[in-house]
Amino acid sequence: MNIAALAMEAVIERAELQSSVSLSSDDLAPRRARAFARTTLTEWGLDALADRVLLIVSELVTNARRHGRTKDEGLLEEITMTISYRNDVVGIELEDNSCQLPSPRTGPISGLNGRGLHIVAAEADAWTSHLKPDGTGKRVLAFLHCPSMLPAV
Repeated sequence: MNIAALAMEAVIERAELQSSVSLSSDDLAPRRARAFARTTLTEWGLDALADRVLLIVSELVTNARRHGRTKDEGLLEEITMTISYRNDVVGIELEDNSCQLPSPRTGPISGLNGRGLHIVAAEADAWTSHLKPDGTGKRVLAFLHCPSMLPAV
C-alpha cells in the first residue's frame, strides 16, 4: 500500500468539507460524477483543481462501472463517490460492490482501454485501494494537493 496515500486518508476520515453522491452503475455514471465534482469544487472555491479532479473522477467511475459490478447488467447497482477537503488536500473516494482490488494493466499504447489507473496515478499525488471492513466491496481513493494560492502581483 502507498504510504503517502495511507497518511492522506485522514482527508476522508476527518474532512473539513465533504460531499457524497450515490450513482447508479450505468453508462451515465461518469457524466453525473463529473457534474457533481465540478459543482462541489466550485462551491468550495477549488476550481483550480477541476481539470485534474474531473479526469480522475471520470477514470475511477468508469472503472467502477466496468469492473466493480457484482450483479448482472440491467440490475440496479450503486457506486458511491465522496469528495473531501482537509489541510489543502482534496480526496476522492469511490466505493463499489466488488471485492477485487484494482490493478494497473499493461498493454499496447494503441489499446482502447486499460490505461485508467495509469492516468489516475499520473494525475493524483497519491492513490490507494482497499477492501471495505464489512466485506461488501472496496474503496479506491485518490488525493491531490491544492496549488498554493499566491496573490497576483
